[in-house]
Amino acid sequence: MEMSKILELIGFGLIGGTIYAFLGLIPQKDPLGWPVFWACAAGALAIIIYRKKKRKK
Repeated sequence: MEMSKILELIGFGLIGGTIYAFLGLIPQKDPLGWPVFWACAAGALAIIIYRKKKRKK
């Protein structure tokens, strides 16, 4: 499997984690809600930025 496909799958997982944290953990006042949300969002953003920079090269 290519690196871009792997990053794409990881990105989908991170976006899913972000949605789950926002809709599932945060409304239930779970103490892990916000850290999971921000970690997944930051990871997805990092993958987007990495792929954008890689395309420019």
